[in-house]
Amino acid sequence: MRVLTFLLLFVSLVLHADIYTQKLYERVLGSIFTHRPIVAYVVGDARKDLEQSHLFRVVSACSDDVNVVIVDAYTSIPKECSYKPVFAITHKAYQKTPQAFGAFYWFKGRPQLHFRSAKMAELGLSLSNELQRYADE
Repeated sequence: MRVLTFLLLFVSLVLHADIYTQKLYERVLGSIFTHRPIVAYVVGDARKDLEQSHLFRVVSACSDDVNVVIVDAYTSIPKECSYKPVFAITHKAYQKTPQAFGAFYWFKGRPQLHFRSAKMAELGLSLSNELQRYADE
């Protein structure tokens, strides 16, 4: 009985975390990109979170239609996407990817949200008032 209770609790926490992450992507990237749906080229694990969202259309190849590239590791970004805005979903990817304008990742069980003001200005992107406090100076 204890094992069953633990499993149910664990599964509900995992599902809640996925929904929380999806909602955060929707809120953050939805306030930066006004075009709907937001076309995203995803390199890594965020694909399932974004595919379940009504706000995003995840594509398997980078093209001119892509609004944002989402990466989870320091990987080479395809040449077709080299000029596109990049959003990182790990701390390491944010540090190692100079093209990244922002990042959302978990650190010690807490969500972390960061934006590079200079990179956002270079890309012509702006933050809403509620996200200004997450901008790195």
